[in-house]
Amino acid sequence: MTSNAITDKDRSGSPDHRLRQGLDGQPKLSVLPKGPWWTLLTTWHRILIIIVEVFIIGVIWQFLIGTLELINPLFMPTPTKIIEGFGLLFGSGEKSVISATDQAIWVHIRRSAFCYSTGLAIGVVVGIPIGLLIGSSRTAYRLIGRFVWGLYAVPWVALRPPATIWFGFGAAPVIFIVSFASIFPILLNTAAGPQTVDPALLQAAKVFGASRFEQFWKVLLPASLPFVFVGLRQAIVIAMISLQVAEIVGSSKGLGALIVLMTSHFKSGAAFAVLLSAALITIVLGQGVRLMAERFAPWHFGKVQR
Repeated sequence: MTSNAITDKDRSGSPDHRLRQGLDGQPKLSVLPKGPWWTLLTTWHRILIIIVEVFIIGVIWQFLIGTLELINPLFMPTPTKIIEGFGLLFGSGEKSVISATDQAIWVHIRRSAFCYSTGLAIGVVVGIPIGLLIGSSRTAYRLIGRFVWGLYAVPWVALRPPATIWFGFGAAPVIFIVSFASIFPILLNTAAGPQTVDPALLQAAKVFGASRFEQFWKVLLPASLPFVFVGLRQAIVIAMISLQVAEIVGSSKGLGALIVLMTSHFKSGAAFAVLLSAALITIVLGQGVRLMAERFAPWHFGKVQR
């Protein structure tokens, strides 16, 4: 036996021999590196890094706008003014402005929450089944696939004025815009899922006697789940954007209408507070979908080293 050979004692990982000897005589670690340094961080460490990054951006922002006044603070609020804006919205100081329209802050929040959740739910209920249908059936794709792509090309922003004519004033036109904008990311991503399935897997399922429903349930649907979750994360963002646009144009209630109200009173801090609230809601919902994806599609999303 040569000096480069690995003994049974070395393989057993005894405390007297922490390093394994490679074939070329070079030391070899008994445990492979886990990846880049950020993959070794705990959740709390990552949260701390995000907090530090936000703090640094806030300090720079405060210095450029508040101290140097590169932009008039009346139009571009500083972080301290935005914090004050949160207090004005949810405290007692802003009642004089909001009461001018006989609406409390929670009226706007409830309207936006209702329109957003309803529109997104319609997008999910409509988008996923149709996406699975046109993705798994060539006949269905030839019949309605081109029609779907044609609708996708329609700019949903331009539908806001006609939506008022079709559905009147209130929540209905806002829900229509949100649902129309959120359907297509879910639908098209879902449709791409069945098309990525290896035909050999379907053939193997047939060989083992699987029915068409079993092929769909056990092969096509699991393969489509990652695409469904990707579509959901995209739809969450697009639904929030469409909600703000729909409420800014021709709506008296909602977060978008509240932004218009605060801006008209030159309370840019409160307006930016509403914007940040919408962004935070979108981020939280997106992270929730990511956690669901790791739970229900672990073969694709689970514990990926980034």
